[in-house]
Amino acid sequence: MSGPANPPAGSPQDWLRHAASDLHLAGLALPDPEVLRNQVAFHAQQAAEKSLKAVLVARSIHFPRTHDLEALIEMIQLAGIVWPFAVSEIAALTPFAVETRYPGGLGQVTDTEARDAVDGARRVLEWSRGII
Repeated sequence: MSGPANPPAGSPQDWLRHAASDLHLAGLALPDPEVLRNQVAFHAQQAAEKSLKAVLVARSIHFPRTHDLEALIEMIQLAGIVWPFAVSEIAALTPFAVETRYPGGLGQVTDTEARDAVDGARRVLEWSRGII
């Protein structure tokens, strides 16, 4: 992770630090067959969500308590910030926030879905760092 080890709580840098931690966990877990792909996808979604919220915090834009990535992206776009990715591609991570956390929800995430989730989250984090 880059940036200050202990940025001010709730600052954009703090949100990015938490996003980077979630992404790091997802990356560590991805090659481990003992870790369910659902947990990998969950941490990838969390990384993307926290990255988007970091941008909103940096622009002093209040956001609701939500895991809906499409709604967060829409808020970013309404603020005049150019969104460089297909909204649907990143919004596809949204179900991983809740439905993958407990047995019986979404079902098992595939290896491909988990890799795609980590890749998407990584791109969102890198973009967010560039905005902030």
